[in-house]
Amino acid sequence: MEFPRFVFKDHGPHQRAGGSYDHALVESQAEMDAALKAGWFATLPEALAPPPADDEPPTRAELEAKAKELNIEFSPNIGDKKLSERIQAALDAQKPPEA
Repeated sequence: MEFPRFVFKDHGPHQRAGGSYDHALVESQAEMDAALKAGWFATLPEALAPPPADDEPPTRAELEAKAKELNIEFSPNIGDKKLSERIQAALDAQKPPEA
C-alpha cells in the first residue's frame, strides 16, 4: 500500500448519489490500522455497503471458522445444522453455571 491514501465512511459532508460520505487522509500503515479499527474503510464501496443483517444464518465458512476456534472436530461432509448444534453445545458448555 502506498501512503498517503484516503479512508472512507458512510454519511458525511461529501455528496454522492443516494446519500453522503466522509473521507480522511492517512499517512502511514499505523494510521491506516487505527482508522480501520475506528470504523473507517479502505475503499468507498466498502464504506457504502449495507451492513450484514443479523438474522441471516452464518455461512459455511463462518461455521467452520467458529468450530475451529472452539476446537470442535468435524468431518468435511457434516451438515451445517449438525455443525451449528455442536458449536452451540460447546458455547453452552463454556457458560458459567447459574446460581
